[in-house]
Amino acid sequence: MSKLGLLLAPAFGCLLVSSVGAAEKDQRRWELAFDMPVTRLMDFHVTEPGFGLQGSFQFGEWAKLRLNLDSAVDYFPGIHSFRPGQKRFPYWRSAEEVSKSQFIMGLRAGKQWRGAEFFGKFRPGAFRFSGLTLHKDGACMTVWPIPEGCFAVRSKLRPAIDIGGGIVLPSNRRWFLRMDAGDNLVHYDSDLLNVPYIGTVAEPMLNRRPDGTPSDGAWKSHLQLNIGFGIRF
Repeated sequence: MSKLGLLLAPAFGCLLVSSVGAAEKDQRRWELAFDMPVTRLMDFHVTEPGFGLQGSFQFGEWAKLRLNLDSAVDYFPGIHSFRPGQKRFPYWRSAEEVSKSQFIMGLRAGKQWRGAEFFGKFRPGAFRFSGLTLHKDGACMTVWPIPEGCFAVRSKLRPAIDIGGGIVLPSNRRWFLRMDAGDNLVHYDSDLLNVPYIGTVAEPMLNRRPDGTPSDGAWKSHLQLNIGFGIRF
C-alpha cells in the first residue's frame, strides 16, 4: 500500500463512522414514552392523576420545524371517595368516581434549541367516562323531584381536542424526558351538562335541578399537565 493510501485510510474510516452515526440519528424518527398525566375537570371540580403511553413519528420538516404525528392513550382510575351512605341509590356512580380514558392523535411541531425541542401540539380524539349515572331520558326532566326510575348507568364517549405545548429534553441520543401542558377541550352533551348530583354530607342525596334552559352541548376545559420518560428508535 502506498504512503498516500496509508494516510487516507484513517480519514475514510472516520468519515464512514461519522456517516453511519448520522444515518442512525436520522433514522430515529419514532418515539415511545410512558407518561403520567394529571387532568383537572373544571365542571366537576376534580383533579385526577392517570397513566398511559405517548407515541410519535417524525414525518418531515417545514420552515426549520420538526413535524411529528403525535398520539397518546391515557387512563384515569377515578377517585372513589363517596361513602355508600351518601349515595341516593346503591348503583350510583358519580363523575368523580368513575374511571376515564382518552385517545388523541394529531400534529406536533417543534423547534430544536441546544439539544432540546420546544413544541406545540394540536391533537383531536375522544374522551370516555365509564359507567356514569345519568338521566335515562329527557321526559324525566319535566318531573320534579325526578323519580328513581329516571336514572341509568352508562358510559359516555365524547369528542376531544388537545391544544398546548411542551418540551423534550434528551438525556442522550436515545432516551428523553418529555413535559406537556395544555387544555384538553371535551364536548359535553346534555347528559354531562345536567348530570344528577349528590350533595355534601350536611345535605346528602340531593338532586340538582338544571339551572335555566338545558343546553344541547358545550366545549369544556380539562386542563392537563403531563410528564413522561421515553426512548427514540
